[in-house]
Amino acid sequence: MGALQDPTPAEQLAAELEHPSASAIWNRALEVFGDEAKARHWMNSPRDIFEDRSPRELVATGDAAERRRVLQVLIRIDYGVFS
Repeated sequence: MGALQDPTPAEQLAAELEHPSASAIWNRALEVFGDEAKARHWMNSPRDIFEDRSPRELVATGDAAERRRVLQVLIRIDYGVFS
């Protein structure tokens, strides 16, 4: 049997989107904003894109679809896709 390979970035992203965990979302926010204070501010502030709810509120629901929405927005910010 061959050795297990680490997942590619695309595979890792697909897995995060399939089963978005609160920790994966927080880690992505840290990566995107590069600073814990900035990430926390973004996560705790109501956003128009989330019908004036904060990303933290959506993550706290535990609903995979709501968590996926937050993760997708973070990915869009990370890649400069704002529309």
